[in-house]
Amino acid sequence: MLRKNRSLLNGLIIILSFSIVIVGISTYLQQSEKNEQTEETATEPGNQNGSDKNDNSEEKPELPMWYTDGTFELPIVGAAGYTSVKQALYEEPDSNAGSLQELSPGTPFEIRGEVGGYWLVRSDTFEGWIEHRFAFINLPDVIPSIIYNHTNSYDSRFQSSRVEIPELTGEPLNPMIEYNDRLQKEEFIMPLLYQTAKKLFYAQQLALQNGESLVVYETFRPRDVQLLVNDSLTQLVEENEKVAEGIADEPWSMTWFINMNVSNHQRGIAIDLSLAEVEGIIDQTIGDYRTLTVENYTEYIMHTPLHELSAESAIFERPIASADREGWKDLTINSKMTEPSLKLQEYMVEAGFNPLASEWWHFNDVDALEDLEKEAGSGEFYIKETFNSVPLWKDLTLTKE
Repeated sequence: MLRKNRSLLNGLIIILSFSIVIVGISTYLQQSEKNEQTEETATEPGNQNGSDKNDNSEEKPELPMWYTDGTFELPIVGAAGYTSVKQALYEEPDSNAGSLQELSPGTPFEIRGEVGGYWLVRSDTFEGWIEHRFAFINLPDVIPSIIYNHTNSYDSRFQSSRVEIPELTGEPLNPMIEYNDRLQKEEFIMPLLYQTAKKLFYAQQLALQNGESLVVYETFRPRDVQLLVNDSLTQLVEENEKVAEGIADEPWSMTWFINMNVSNHQRGIAIDLSLAEVEGIIDQTIGDYRTLTVENYTEYIMHTPLHELSAESAIFERPIASADREGWKDLTINSKMTEPSLKLQEYMVEAGFNPLASEWWHFNDVDALEDLEKEAGSGEFYIKETFNSVPLWKDLTLTKE
């Protein structure tokens, strides 16, 4: 259940934040109407040059503007993307078109346009079209209002029964952070399958409407890191009786806390995240567009720390298959679950995600899993860099989100 009572300060923050959005959208709509009237006047009989002048041009809106035409806070044009599997690079947005080359899994690129199920992509060495069904998009490039904190880049939080895991806890397992040219700041790299990213944007909208924000800790996890966590935890279980009891407390087992096979993190359809109360939000400009960024926040305290790999972290009193869309709704909630963790689950479920019974922070996109089936990636690569650029209004001619 969502809290019914909000503090006066939080209410003012929400009102201010959405007033900014409304004013921005209203300004854009007014400008668009003005542009349409200008075009109509220019093409009236008696205006001898009007038709020629406007046939091949579009009236430039007042910039910076709010982006209201797509499925994210910012256009996908200029955002960073990655292949999740081996993919053909086509000459045209058509699988029957000639193939220019084959891109290896984990290949970084910049998105330059979208037509149907294809992206126009480029890097320093290639340019062409790929099927975006199998591709990742970098979340900070399109949803900057989310709070990102990839702790595995600098200080892994993995533990079990509150016991540190040797060679894992506190270690930089997978550095994914660099200077982001699009955002003009250092930012974490957070790749997620394109169709899954759209759902996450909706979940963030739900949170913002209640004066809250998602805090994303991990999206894509390389296969090698997955195996490292599994091996390190297995060794600790063999050596520590307390850990062994906490992770194999019936009806649970270790596989519920770290998948020994390919996990949904490798496929790009799983996300680890928490929830925060927004205390300050600002209007900022990125390229030709305005967007909101959370400036101050307080992260909620959940019933266990994130990445606490034991039965303590469970959402329900017993496990259920992660791909079961409905069965989990009949399960008994873990009595230790806090109100914020229940709210996080509510946001994510409404956006189309499935909760993982054993971890309050982990959610899966079952739709994407069923869509990709055996074609899903295995995550046998690392992602270390981004190719992106600031979003410009004039570059959106090929975007059809």
